[in-house]
Amino acid sequence: MSQTYLLDKVLQRKSIERERLRLASIEKAKKILKEMSKSIGFEKVYLFGTITKPYRFSEESDIDIAFVGLKDEDFFSALAYLSRNLGRDVDILQLEKHRLREKIIKEGIVWTRQDFQSLNPK
Repeated sequence: MSQTYLLDKVLQRKSIERERLRLASIEKAKKILKEMSKSIGFEKVYLFGTITKPYRFSEESDIDIAFVGLKDEDFFSALAYLSRNLGRDVDILQLEKHRLREKIIKEGIVWTRQDFQSLNPK
């Protein structure tokens, strides 16, 4: 076995681990955002950044979240709730006020309040 073969195997394993972490983090974010939607109002939410890019998300990555309809007075409550419950650094922004709005809408993973409500078991 060559050293390159072993290195390739290690890199492949790391890549698979990063992808599992990314997918698990998306599901966890969805669950936490659903819970948060019961107490903090917003219309839509977009996950963007490395969490949307396969094999790029890592233990050191933060989670970038853009909100539509998040009130100014709820901004810091939302940030604290998400950071505490996701257990990692979180960057949030109000999409209406952001210069990269179109890029985030185009490339982000979006959920609406209705999406979260449809996740509620009746």
